[in-house]
Amino acid sequence: MRRAKADSITTSSERAIELARRFTAANGDVIAFVQGLTDDAWGAHCVREGRSVGQVIEHIAAGHLVIGGIVEAMAFGSPLPVAARRTQATGARYNARQAARFAHRSRKDGLRSLRRNGGIVRRFLTSLTDEQLDRTIDTSDGPITARDEIEDGLVGHALRHLEAVQETVAR
Repeated sequence: MRRAKADSITTSSERAIELARRFTAANGDVIAFVQGLTDDAWGAHCVREGRSVGQVIEHIAAGHLVIGGIVEAMAFGSPLPVAARRTQATGARYNARQAARFAHRSRKDGLRSLRRNGGIVRRFLTSLTDEQLDRTIDTSDGPITARDEIEDGLVGHALRHLEAVQETVAR
């Protein structure tokens, strides 16, 4: 992820800093959850997700960069990455391949991914301007802004998946 363009004088938006804070808090909630897991809980099957708790956690961490890349393209007015153009079927195939890739990763690996990817995205978010946050793209559901994608895509993605794995561990 890149920072705001240096060729013009830009200052980070207070809104961007607040969105970065919310993203960091959501990622922190996931990290705290993972820190409290046992090995058995890490490997438990999450019925809602159709994969293990650990695979879902790694999916969250990977999603930080994937969704962050979508936000980046929106903010800079660039073409959206392929990940943003997936259909439900291609997304399901991607998630299945991703789950297989993450099948043997440890809690320590998951924590490292969450911290690393979360830090990259947080730094990027804090560099955004109000103009970048307000850039809009048209979708099949109507226009959305980069701010919308941060709130629902980045923050919402992490929290929705966290809820699913918390439900699994609570059983």
